[in-house]
Amino acid sequence: MLWAGTVLCAALAAGGLLARDRRTRYMLLAAALVLAPILVIGDNWDSGRVADLRDRPAFAAVGLAAALAALYLGALVIRARPALLVPLLVAALPFRIPVDLGGGSSNLLLPLYAVIAVGVIAALMGTQAAGAGATSGASDGPGSSPSSRGPLLRYISLALAVVLVLYALQSGLAEEISPAVQNVGFFLVPFAALFALLAEQPLDGATLRRVLWVLAIEGVLLALVAGYQYAARDLFWNDKVIAGNEAHPYFRVNSLFFDPNIFGRYLAISMVALATVVAYGRRRAELIGASVVFAILLAALVVTYSQSSTIALIAGMLVLIAARWGIAQGVGAGIAAVLLVAAAIALISGGGLTDEDSSGRKGLIEGGVEMAKDEPLLGVGSGAFADEFKKRYGAAEGFAAVSHTEPITVLAEQGVVGFAAYLAFLAVTIGGLVAALGPRLAKPARGPALAAALTGIYAVLLVHSLGYAAFFTDPVTWAVLAFAAGTLVPLGERAPRSGGEETTAAEGSGGDGPADGGASEPQPVT
Repeated sequence: MLWAGTVLCAALAAGGLLARDRRTRYMLLAAALVLAPILVIGDNWDSGRVADLRDRPAFAAVGLAAALAALYLGALVIRARPALLVPLLVAALPFRIPVDLGGGSSNLLLPLYAVIAVGVIAALMGTQAAGAGATSGASDGPGSSPSSRGPLLRYISLALAVVLVLYALQSGLAEEISPAVQNVGFFLVPFAALFALLAEQPLDGATLRRVLWVLAIEGVLLALVAGYQYAARDLFWNDKVIAGNEAHPYFRVNSLFFDPNIFGRYLAISMVALATVVAYGRRRAELIGASVVFAILLAALVVTYSQSSTIALIAGMLVLIAARWGIAQGVGAGIAAVLLVAAAIALISGGGLTDEDSSGRKGLIEGGVEMAKDEPLLGVGSGAFADEFKKRYGAAEGFAAVSHTEPITVLAEQGVVGFAAYLAFLAVTIGGLVAALGPRLAKPARGPALAAALTGIYAVLLVHSLGYAAFFTDPVTWAVLAFAAGTLVPLGERAPRSGGEETTAAEGSGGDGPADGGASEPQPVT
Protein backbone atom coordinates (compact mmCIF):
# COMPACT_ATOMS: atom_id res chain seq x y z
CA MET A 1 0.00 0.00 0.00
CA LEU A 2 2.84 2.37 0.81
CA TRP A 3 4.42 1.72 -2.59
CA ALA A 4 1.09 2.21 -4.38
CA GLY A 5 0.54 5.46 -2.51
CA THR A 6 4.04 6.65 -3.44
CA VAL A 7 3.43 5.90 -7.11
CA LEU A 8 0.06 7.67 -6.98
CA CYS A 9 1.60 10.71 -5.31
CA ALA A 10 4.34 10.89 -7.95
CA ALA A 11 1.79 10.41 -10.75
CA LEU A 12 -0.33 13.29 -9.43
CA ALA A 13 2.71 15.57 -9.32
CA ALA A 14 3.78 14.47 -12.80
CA GLY A 15 0.27 15.19 -14.05
CA GLY A 16 0.56 18.65 -12.57
CA LEU A 17 3.81 19.20 -14.44
CA LEU A 18 2.23 18.17 -17.75
CA ALA A 19 -1.30 19.59 -17.44
CA ARG A 20 -2.00 22.35 -19.95
CA ASP A 21 -5.02 23.68 -18.07
CA ARG A 22 -3.93 25.84 -15.14
CA ARG A 23 -6.73 24.83 -12.78
CA THR A 24 -6.14 21.14 -13.45
CA ARG A 25 -2.41 21.65 -12.94
CA TYR A 26 -2.75 23.08 -9.46
CA MET A 27 -5.52 20.70 -8.42
CA LEU A 28 -3.21 17.77 -9.21
CA LEU A 29 -0.26 19.38 -7.48
CA ALA A 30 -2.36 20.21 -4.41
CA ALA A 31 -3.55 16.61 -4.22
CA ALA A 32 0.05 15.40 -4.41
CA LEU A 33 1.13 17.88 -1.71
CA VAL A 34 -1.66 16.64 0.59
CA LEU A 35 -0.85 12.97 -0.03
CA ALA A 36 2.92 13.37 0.46
CA PRO A 37 2.87 14.04 4.25
CA ILE A 38 0.24 11.33 4.71
CA LEU A 39 2.66 8.83 3.16
CA VAL A 40 5.53 10.03 5.35
CA ILE A 41 3.37 9.79 8.48
CA GLY A 42 2.17 6.35 7.45
CA ASP A 43 5.75 5.22 6.93
CA ASN A 44 6.63 6.47 10.44
CA TRP A 45 3.36 5.39 12.05
CA ASP A 46 5.05 3.38 14.81
CA SER A 47 7.71 5.98 15.59
CA GLY A 48 7.69 7.81 18.91
CA ARG A 49 7.03 11.21 17.35
CA VAL A 50 3.93 10.08 15.44
CA ALA A 51 2.77 8.10 18.46
CA ASP A 52 2.87 11.30 20.54
CA LEU A 53 0.63 13.02 18.00
CA ARG A 54 -1.74 10.04 17.87
CA ASP A 55 -2.10 10.13 21.63
CA ARG A 56 -2.88 13.88 21.56
CA PRO A 57 -5.43 14.27 18.74
CA ALA A 58 -6.76 17.61 20.02
CA PHE A 59 -3.26 19.10 20.04
CA ALA A 60 -2.59 17.76 16.52
CA ALA A 61 -5.94 19.14 15.26
CA VAL A 62 -5.28 22.60 16.70
CA GLY A 63 -1.77 22.65 15.23
CA LEU A 64 -3.07 21.61 11.80
CA ALA A 65 -5.83 24.24 11.90
CA ALA A 66 -3.34 26.94 12.88
CA ALA A 67 -0.99 25.93 10.07
CA LEU A 68 -3.79 25.96 7.48
CA ALA A 69 -4.97 29.36 8.67
CA ALA A 70 -1.45 30.77 8.39
CA LEU A 71 -1.10 29.34 4.87
CA TYR A 72 -4.44 30.84 3.84
CA LEU A 73 -3.44 34.26 5.12
CA GLY A 74 -0.14 33.95 3.27
CA ALA A 75 -2.03 33.08 0.09
CA LEU A 76 -4.14 36.22 0.49
CA VAL A 77 -0.96 38.28 0.71
CA ILE A 78 0.45 36.65 -2.44
CA ARG A 79 -2.85 37.23 -4.25
CA ALA A 80 -2.59 40.91 -3.36
CA ARG A 81 1.18 41.17 -4.05
CA PRO A 82 2.07 38.44 -6.60
CA ALA A 83 5.50 40.00 -7.21
CA LEU A 84 6.57 38.70 -3.79
CA LEU A 85 6.24 35.02 -4.67
CA VAL A 86 9.39 34.49 -6.74
CA PRO A 87 11.75 36.34 -4.32
CA LEU A 88 10.21 34.50 -1.37
CA LEU A 89 10.67 31.13 -3.05
CA VAL A 90 14.29 31.94 -3.89
CA ALA A 91 14.91 33.19 -0.35
CA ALA A 92 13.57 29.95 1.14
CA LEU A 93 15.53 27.59 -1.14
CA PRO A 94 18.57 26.89 1.06
CA PHE A 95 17.21 26.62 4.60
CA ARG A 96 16.77 23.19 6.17
CA ILE A 97 15.56 22.73 9.73
CA PRO A 98 16.40 19.58 11.75
CA VAL A 99 13.21 17.67 12.61
CA ASP A 100 12.99 14.53 14.75
CA LEU A 101 10.65 12.09 13.02
CA GLY A 102 11.02 9.49 15.75
CA GLY A 103 13.37 7.27 13.78
CA GLY A 104 16.11 9.87 13.51
CA SER A 105 16.60 13.51 12.65
CA SER A 106 15.95 14.80 9.14
CA ASN A 107 16.86 18.20 7.74
CA LEU A 108 13.69 19.48 6.10
CA LEU A 109 13.06 22.53 3.94
CA LEU A 110 10.18 23.71 6.11
CA PRO A 111 10.32 27.41 5.09
CA LEU A 112 10.30 26.42 1.41
CA TYR A 113 7.39 24.00 1.94
CA ALA A 114 5.39 26.81 3.53
CA VAL A 115 6.01 29.23 0.64
CA ILE A 116 5.22 26.52 -1.94
CA ALA A 117 1.94 25.72 -0.17
CA VAL A 118 1.06 29.42 -0.04
CA GLY A 119 1.82 29.75 -3.77
CA VAL A 120 -0.31 26.74 -4.71
CA ILE A 121 -3.24 27.92 -2.56
CA ALA A 122 -2.99 31.39 -4.10
CA ALA A 123 -2.95 29.84 -7.58
CA LEU A 124 -6.06 27.78 -6.80
CA MET A 125 -7.79 30.89 -5.47
CA GLY A 126 -6.92 32.66 -8.70
CA THR A 127 -8.30 29.91 -10.93
CA GLN A 128 -11.52 29.76 -8.90
CA ALA A 129 -11.99 33.51 -9.06
CA ALA A 130 -11.08 34.13 -12.67
CA GLY A 131 -11.46 30.79 -14.42
CA ALA A 132 -8.80 28.53 -15.82
CA GLY A 133 -6.08 30.32 -17.71
CA ALA A 134 -7.39 33.80 -16.91
CA THR A 135 -4.65 34.74 -14.46
CA SER A 136 -0.93 35.07 -15.01
CA GLY A 137 0.31 31.90 -16.62
CA ALA A 138 -1.61 30.82 -19.69
CA SER A 139 -3.42 27.53 -20.14
CA ASP A 140 -0.29 25.84 -21.42
CA GLY A 141 1.66 23.85 -18.89
CA PRO A 142 5.05 25.01 -17.62
CA GLY A 143 7.61 25.02 -20.37
CA SER A 144 5.17 23.56 -22.92
CA SER A 145 4.44 26.46 -25.24
CA PRO A 146 5.70 25.46 -28.71
CA SER A 147 5.59 28.98 -30.05
CA SER A 148 7.95 30.62 -27.58
CA ARG A 149 10.28 27.91 -26.26
CA GLY A 150 13.02 26.03 -27.99
CA PRO A 151 12.59 22.45 -29.21
CA LEU A 152 14.31 21.13 -26.05
CA LEU A 153 13.38 23.63 -23.34
CA ARG A 154 9.68 22.90 -23.79
CA TYR A 155 10.32 19.23 -22.90
CA ILE A 156 11.87 19.96 -19.49
CA SER A 157 8.59 19.39 -17.66
CA LEU A 158 8.10 16.08 -19.49
CA ALA A 159 11.63 14.96 -18.62
CA LEU A 160 11.05 15.83 -14.95
CA ALA A 161 7.73 13.97 -14.94
CA VAL A 162 9.35 10.82 -16.36
CA VAL A 163 12.16 10.91 -13.80
CA LEU A 164 9.67 11.43 -10.96
CA VAL A 165 7.30 8.59 -11.89
CA LEU A 166 10.09 6.16 -12.73
CA TYR A 167 11.76 6.81 -9.37
CA ALA A 168 8.49 6.08 -7.55
CA LEU A 169 7.84 2.92 -9.57
CA GLN A 170 11.31 1.52 -8.89
CA SER A 171 11.00 2.18 -5.16
CA GLY A 172 9.07 -1.09 -5.06
CA LEU A 173 12.31 -2.97 -5.82
CA ALA A 174 13.99 -1.79 -2.61
CA GLU A 175 13.96 -4.00 0.47
CA GLU A 176 13.27 -0.87 2.56
CA ILE A 177 10.96 1.67 0.94
CA SER A 178 11.29 4.40 3.60
CA PRO A 179 14.18 6.33 1.93
CA ALA A 180 12.26 6.54 -1.34
CA VAL A 181 9.05 7.60 0.41
CA GLN A 182 10.94 10.39 2.13
CA ASN A 183 12.63 11.49 -1.11
CA VAL A 184 9.28 11.60 -2.93
CA GLY A 185 7.37 13.21 -0.05
CA PHE A 186 9.99 15.68 1.13
CA PHE A 187 11.70 16.60 -2.12
CA LEU A 188 10.44 15.45 -5.52
CA VAL A 189 6.73 16.23 -5.10
CA PRO A 190 7.16 19.66 -3.41
CA PHE A 191 9.80 20.55 -6.00
CA ALA A 192 7.36 19.71 -8.81
CA ALA A 193 5.04 22.36 -7.36
CA LEU A 194 8.00 24.73 -7.03
CA PHE A 195 8.78 24.18 -10.72
CA ALA A 196 5.19 24.94 -11.75
CA LEU A 197 5.04 28.13 -9.68
CA LEU A 198 8.30 29.51 -11.05
CA ALA A 199 7.86 28.37 -14.66
CA GLU A 200 4.55 30.17 -15.15
CA GLN A 201 6.06 33.55 -14.24
CA PRO A 202 8.56 34.63 -16.91
CA LEU A 203 11.36 36.65 -15.37
CA ASP A 204 11.47 40.34 -16.12
CA GLY A 205 14.19 42.77 -15.18
CA ALA A 206 12.54 43.87 -11.93
CA THR A 207 12.09 40.29 -10.70
CA LEU A 208 15.66 39.40 -11.59
CA ARG A 209 16.94 42.35 -9.60
CA ARG A 210 14.91 41.22 -6.59
CA VAL A 211 16.32 37.69 -6.93
CA LEU A 212 19.87 39.01 -7.10
CA TRP A 213 19.29 41.17 -4.03
CA VAL A 214 18.01 38.10 -2.17
CA LEU A 215 21.07 36.06 -3.16
CA ALA A 216 23.46 38.87 -2.23
CA ILE A 217 21.90 39.66 1.15
CA GLU A 218 21.48 36.02 2.16
CA GLY A 219 24.97 35.19 0.98
CA VAL A 220 26.55 37.98 3.03
CA LEU A 221 24.56 37.06 6.16
CA LEU A 222 25.49 33.38 5.84
CA ALA A 223 29.12 34.33 5.22
CA LEU A 224 29.11 36.46 8.39
CA VAL A 225 27.81 33.47 10.36
CA ALA A 226 30.59 31.39 8.84
CA GLY A 227 33.10 34.06 9.80
CA TYR A 228 31.91 33.92 13.41
CA GLN A 229 32.21 30.12 13.40
CA TYR A 230 35.75 30.27 12.07
CA ALA A 231 36.86 32.95 14.53
CA ALA A 232 35.16 31.43 17.58
CA ARG A 233 35.73 27.79 16.56
CA ASP A 234 32.04 27.23 17.24
CA LEU A 235 30.18 24.95 14.81
CA PHE A 236 26.42 24.30 14.64
CA TRP A 237 24.32 21.19 13.99
CA ASN A 238 26.75 18.60 12.62
CA ASP A 239 28.43 16.39 15.25
CA LYS A 240 30.45 14.57 12.61
CA VAL A 241 32.04 17.77 11.30
CA ILE A 242 32.60 18.97 14.87
CA ALA A 243 34.51 15.77 15.62
CA GLY A 244 36.43 16.13 12.36
CA ASN A 245 37.46 19.67 13.24
CA GLU A 246 38.90 18.39 16.51
CA ALA A 247 40.95 15.79 14.65
CA HIS A 248 42.22 17.98 11.78
CA PRO A 249 44.55 20.99 11.78
CA TYR A 250 42.00 22.99 9.75
CA PHE A 251 38.52 24.15 10.82
CA ARG A 252 35.55 23.69 8.47
CA VAL A 253 32.48 25.93 8.72
CA ASN A 254 28.90 25.17 7.75
CA SER A 255 27.13 28.45 8.63
CA LEU A 256 23.40 27.67 9.02
CA PHE A 257 23.64 24.55 6.84
CA PHE A 258 24.06 21.03 8.17
CA ASP A 259 26.88 20.12 5.80
CA PRO A 260 29.82 22.34 4.72
CA ASN A 261 29.54 20.93 1.20
CA ILE A 262 25.93 22.07 0.84
CA PHE A 263 26.95 25.49 2.17
CA GLY A 264 29.74 25.51 -0.40
CA ARG A 265 27.31 24.60 -3.17
CA TYR A 266 25.02 27.49 -2.21
CA LEU A 267 27.96 29.89 -2.18
CA ALA A 268 29.14 28.70 -5.62
CA ILE A 269 25.65 29.16 -7.08
CA SER A 270 25.36 32.69 -5.72
CA MET A 271 28.87 33.55 -6.90
CA VAL A 272 28.10 32.53 -10.49
CA ALA A 273 25.00 34.75 -10.41
CA LEU A 274 27.07 37.66 -9.12
CA ALA A 275 29.81 36.99 -11.67
CA THR A 276 27.15 37.31 -14.39
CA VAL A 277 26.39 40.82 -13.14
CA VAL A 278 30.09 41.68 -13.48
CA ALA A 279 30.40 40.04 -16.91
CA TYR A 280 27.29 41.61 -18.46
CA GLY A 281 26.53 44.64 -16.31
CA ARG A 282 27.18 48.26 -17.25
CA ARG A 283 26.36 50.27 -14.14
CA ARG A 284 29.47 51.01 -12.09
CA ALA A 285 27.71 50.69 -8.72
CA GLU A 286 26.35 47.24 -9.65
CA LEU A 287 29.76 46.03 -10.81
CA ILE A 288 31.48 47.18 -7.63
CA GLY A 289 28.73 45.83 -5.37
CA ALA A 290 28.66 42.43 -7.07
CA SER A 291 32.45 42.18 -6.93
CA VAL A 292 32.56 42.98 -3.21
CA VAL A 293 29.86 40.43 -2.37
CA PHE A 294 31.62 37.87 -4.59
CA ALA A 295 34.85 38.38 -2.59
CA ILE A 296 32.99 37.93 0.72
CA LEU A 297 31.39 34.69 -0.47
CA LEU A 298 34.72 33.45 -1.82
CA ALA A 299 36.30 33.94 1.61
CA ALA A 300 33.49 31.89 3.15
CA LEU A 301 33.92 29.18 0.51
CA VAL A 302 37.62 28.87 1.34
CA VAL A 303 36.92 28.00 4.98
CA THR A 304 34.32 25.36 4.07
CA TYR A 305 37.24 23.31 2.70
CA SER A 306 34.74 21.82 0.24
CA GLN A 307 36.64 20.35 -2.69
CA SER A 308 33.46 19.52 -4.63
CA SER A 309 32.12 23.07 -4.24
CA THR A 310 35.39 24.64 -5.38
CA ILE A 311 35.56 22.47 -8.49
CA ALA A 312 31.88 23.14 -9.19
CA LEU A 313 32.49 26.90 -8.92
CA ILE A 314 35.33 26.61 -11.43
CA ALA A 315 33.02 24.73 -13.83
CA GLY A 316 30.30 27.37 -13.53
CA MET A 317 32.77 30.19 -14.11
CA LEU A 318 34.19 28.46 -17.18
CA VAL A 319 30.72 28.17 -18.67
CA LEU A 320 30.14 31.86 -17.97
CA ILE A 321 33.46 32.77 -19.61
CA ALA A 322 32.58 30.75 -22.71
CA ALA A 323 29.12 32.31 -22.90
CA ARG A 324 30.34 35.87 -22.48
CA TRP A 325 33.70 35.96 -24.26
CA GLY A 326 33.60 32.96 -26.59
CA ILE A 327 34.30 29.25 -26.62
CA ALA A 328 38.03 29.67 -27.31
CA GLN A 329 38.50 31.72 -24.14
CA GLY A 330 36.40 29.22 -22.21
CA VAL A 331 38.48 26.28 -23.42
CA GLY A 332 41.69 28.11 -22.61
CA ALA A 333 40.49 28.96 -19.12
CA GLY A 334 39.31 25.38 -18.69
CA ILE A 335 42.69 23.92 -19.59
CA ALA A 336 44.39 26.27 -17.16
CA ALA A 337 41.92 25.37 -14.42
CA VAL A 338 42.37 21.62 -14.99
CA LEU A 339 46.15 21.97 -14.80
CA LEU A 340 45.92 24.00 -11.59
CA VAL A 341 43.50 21.55 -9.97
CA ALA A 342 45.62 18.56 -11.01
CA ALA A 343 48.73 20.23 -9.61
CA ALA A 344 46.92 20.99 -6.33
CA ILE A 345 45.72 17.38 -5.99
CA ALA A 346 49.19 16.05 -6.72
CA LEU A 347 50.71 18.43 -4.19
CA ILE A 348 48.19 17.64 -1.46
CA SER A 349 47.88 13.88 -1.93
CA GLY A 350 51.37 13.02 -3.14
CA GLY A 351 50.29 12.22 -6.69
CA GLY A 352 47.17 10.14 -6.07
CA LEU A 353 43.69 10.58 -4.64
CA THR A 354 43.09 7.96 -1.96
CA ASP A 355 39.76 6.96 -0.46
CA GLU A 356 40.65 8.92 2.67
CA ASP A 357 41.47 12.05 0.63
CA SER A 358 38.09 11.87 -1.09
CA SER A 359 36.19 11.35 2.19
CA GLY A 360 35.24 7.81 1.24
CA ARG A 361 33.85 8.66 -2.21
CA LYS A 362 36.24 6.29 -3.99
CA GLY A 363 34.90 3.33 -1.99
CA LEU A 364 31.29 4.44 -2.50
CA ILE A 365 31.82 4.63 -6.25
CA GLU A 366 33.36 1.16 -6.39
CA GLY A 367 30.53 -0.24 -4.26
CA GLY A 368 27.91 1.41 -6.44
CA VAL A 369 29.46 -0.02 -9.59
CA GLU A 370 29.36 -3.50 -8.06
CA MET A 371 25.66 -3.08 -7.23
CA ALA A 372 24.98 -1.99 -10.80
CA LYS A 373 26.80 -5.05 -12.16
CA ASP A 374 24.68 -7.38 -10.00
CA GLU A 375 21.35 -5.72 -10.92
CA PRO A 376 22.07 -4.16 -14.32
CA LEU A 377 18.56 -3.73 -15.71
CA LEU A 378 16.41 -2.33 -12.89
CA GLY A 379 18.91 -1.73 -10.08
CA VAL A 380 18.53 -2.43 -6.36
CA GLY A 381 15.60 -0.04 -5.96
CA SER A 382 15.09 3.70 -5.60
CA GLY A 383 16.58 5.04 -2.38
CA ALA A 384 18.23 1.72 -1.52
CA PHE A 385 21.90 2.65 -2.08
CA ALA A 386 22.83 3.24 1.59
CA ASP A 387 21.07 0.16 2.96
CA GLU A 388 22.45 -2.06 0.20
CA PHE A 389 25.97 -0.70 0.67
CA LYS A 390 25.88 -1.39 4.42
CA LYS A 391 24.45 -4.84 3.83
CA ARG A 392 27.19 -5.78 1.37
CA TYR A 393 30.25 -4.05 2.71
CA GLY A 394 29.39 -2.84 6.20
CA ALA A 395 30.17 0.66 7.35
CA ALA A 396 32.19 1.90 10.29
CA GLU A 397 30.54 4.28 12.74
CA GLY A 398 30.50 7.77 11.29
CA PHE A 399 31.03 6.53 7.70
CA ALA A 400 28.54 8.02 5.23
CA ALA A 401 27.15 5.11 3.22
CA VAL A 402 24.95 7.40 1.11
CA SER A 403 26.23 7.69 -2.46
CA HIS A 404 28.05 10.93 -3.21
CA THR A 405 28.02 10.58 -7.02
CA GLU A 406 24.69 11.12 -8.81
CA PRO A 407 25.30 8.98 -11.94
CA ILE A 408 26.49 6.08 -9.76
CA THR A 409 23.46 6.51 -7.50
CA VAL A 410 21.07 6.34 -10.45
CA LEU A 411 22.86 3.39 -12.06
CA ALA A 412 22.99 1.37 -8.82
CA GLU A 413 19.43 2.11 -7.68
CA GLN A 414 17.58 2.18 -11.00
CA GLY A 415 19.77 0.22 -13.39
CA VAL A 416 19.99 0.79 -17.11
CA VAL A 417 16.34 1.82 -17.30
CA GLY A 418 16.72 4.66 -14.82
CA PHE A 419 20.13 5.62 -16.14
CA ALA A 420 18.74 5.96 -19.66
CA ALA A 421 16.06 8.32 -18.34
CA TYR A 422 18.76 10.26 -16.46
CA LEU A 423 20.88 10.64 -19.61
CA ALA A 424 17.83 11.71 -21.63
CA PHE A 425 17.05 14.27 -18.93
CA LEU A 426 20.59 15.66 -19.14
CA ALA A 427 20.39 15.79 -22.94
CA VAL A 428 17.15 17.79 -22.81
CA THR A 429 18.26 20.22 -20.10
CA ILE A 430 21.86 20.77 -21.18
CA GLY A 431 20.89 20.92 -24.84
CA GLY A 432 18.12 23.41 -24.16
CA LEU A 433 20.30 25.69 -22.06
CA VAL A 434 23.20 25.63 -24.53
CA ALA A 435 20.81 26.35 -27.40
CA ALA A 436 19.53 29.37 -25.48
CA LEU A 437 23.08 30.75 -25.44
CA GLY A 438 23.03 30.99 -29.22
CA PRO A 439 24.27 28.94 -32.17
CA ARG A 440 27.70 30.59 -32.32
CA LEU A 441 29.41 30.66 -28.96
CA ALA A 442 32.63 31.52 -30.80
CA LYS A 443 31.30 35.05 -31.15
CA PRO A 444 31.63 36.89 -27.82
CA ALA A 445 28.55 38.11 -25.92
CA ARG A 446 26.26 36.32 -28.34
CA GLY A 447 23.90 34.86 -25.77
CA PRO A 448 21.71 36.65 -23.24
CA ALA A 449 22.85 37.23 -19.68
CA LEU A 450 20.03 35.19 -18.15
CA ALA A 451 20.88 32.16 -20.28
CA ALA A 452 24.54 32.48 -19.32
CA ALA A 453 23.69 32.71 -15.61
CA LEU A 454 21.30 29.75 -15.65
CA THR A 455 23.69 27.59 -17.67
CA GLY A 456 26.59 28.46 -15.36
CA ILE A 457 24.54 27.66 -12.25
CA TYR A 458 23.35 24.41 -13.83
CA ALA A 459 26.99 23.51 -14.46
CA VAL A 460 27.69 24.09 -10.75
CA LEU A 461 24.85 21.74 -9.82
CA LEU A 462 25.90 19.04 -12.28
CA VAL A 463 29.57 19.07 -11.30
CA HIS A 464 28.79 19.23 -7.59
CA SER A 465 26.46 16.24 -7.95
CA LEU A 466 29.46 14.22 -9.16
CA GLY A 467 31.11 14.72 -5.78
CA TYR A 468 28.13 15.06 -3.47
CA ALA A 469 25.06 13.76 -5.34
CA ALA A 470 21.81 15.51 -4.18
CA PHE A 471 20.93 16.64 -7.71
CA PHE A 472 17.19 16.00 -7.97
CA THR A 473 16.79 16.53 -4.22
CA ASP A 474 18.19 20.06 -4.44
CA PRO A 475 15.42 22.63 -5.03
CA VAL A 476 17.86 24.90 -6.89
CA THR A 477 17.99 22.33 -9.72
CA TRP A 478 14.23 22.59 -10.18
CA ALA A 479 14.27 26.38 -9.81
CA VAL A 480 16.94 26.84 -12.50
CA LEU A 481 15.05 24.58 -14.90
CA ALA A 482 11.78 26.37 -14.14
CA PHE A 483 13.34 29.74 -14.97
CA ALA A 484 14.75 28.25 -18.17
CA ALA A 485 11.44 26.68 -19.23
CA GLY A 486 9.43 29.77 -18.37
CA THR A 487 11.66 32.55 -19.70
CA LEU A 488 14.37 31.57 -22.16
CA VAL A 489 13.79 31.48 -25.91
CA PRO A 490 16.19 30.23 -28.57
CA LEU A 491 18.37 32.78 -30.32
CA GLY A 492 16.64 32.34 -33.65
CA GLU A 493 13.24 33.32 -32.21
CA ARG A 494 14.30 36.63 -30.61
CA ALA A 495 13.01 39.87 -32.08
CA PRO A 496 15.81 42.03 -33.51
CA ARG A 497 16.71 45.30 -31.85
CA SER A 498 17.83 48.42 -33.56
CA GLY A 499 21.48 48.13 -34.44
CA GLY A 500 21.23 44.39 -35.07
CA GLU A 501 21.19 43.29 -31.39
CA GLU A 502 18.87 40.52 -30.29
CA THR A 503 16.64 40.45 -27.21
CA THR A 504 15.20 37.75 -25.01
CA ALA A 505 11.73 37.46 -23.60
CA ALA A 506 13.11 38.41 -20.19
CA GLU A 507 14.70 41.56 -21.52
CA GLY A 508 11.66 42.46 -23.56
CA SER A 509 9.37 42.36 -20.53
CA GLY A 510 11.69 43.90 -18.01
CA GLY A 511 10.87 47.55 -18.54
CA ASP A 512 14.55 48.44 -18.86
CA GLY A 513 14.17 49.51 -22.45
CA PRO A 514 12.18 48.87 -25.59
CA ALA A 515 12.01 45.30 -26.77
CA ASP A 516 10.91 46.15 -30.26
CA GLY A 517 13.77 48.23 -31.47
CA GLY A 518 13.12 51.58 -29.78
CA ALA A 519 15.57 54.41 -29.92
CA SER A 520 17.23 53.95 -26.54
CA GLU A 521 19.38 50.94 -25.79
CA PRO A 522 18.00 48.64 -23.05
CA GLN A 523 20.07 47.82 -19.98
CA PRO A 524 21.18 44.19 -19.61
CA VAL A 525 18.57 41.97 -18.00
CA THR A 526 20.98 41.21 -15.15
